[in-house]
Amino acid sequence: MTRAPRDDSLAYPDAVHELARLVPRGAVLSYGDVAELLGAGSARQSGKAMGSAPLGTPWWRILRADGTITGALLAEASPHWAAEGLAAPGRRIDMNSKRWKPDPEQWERIDKLRTALGNPKMSEADDQL
Repeated sequence: MTRAPRDDSLAYPDAVHELARLVPRGAVLSYGDVAELLGAGSARQSGKAMGSAPLGTPWWRILRADGTITGALLAEASPHWAAEGLAAPGRRIDMNSKRWKPDPEQWERIDKLRTALGNPKMSEADDQL
């Protein structure tokens, strides 16, 4: 059975970019967190999508699960991290203390992204971030 195209559908990379723009200054998510929140993809797919992020997307807030970023981007990310109080230049970010905790309004926006990808909304039981 094939699903009919939806008017409010969204491509996975676009959903990843939108989610990254929701992450506020001073907070981060891992690539795996992004996939989990969207209910689609994997950490690897999220990372690949971030590689095509349009200008203005705070890509430095989406990291590896260990709080690091690829070496090729570290020099460019470090000033952003320092300005946002995430980590000193060249240091690892503490994912436990800096991981983004969405508020109810932000959860609504995340759910809109999930449904635009054809995934169900998250329940409170799903919220493990």
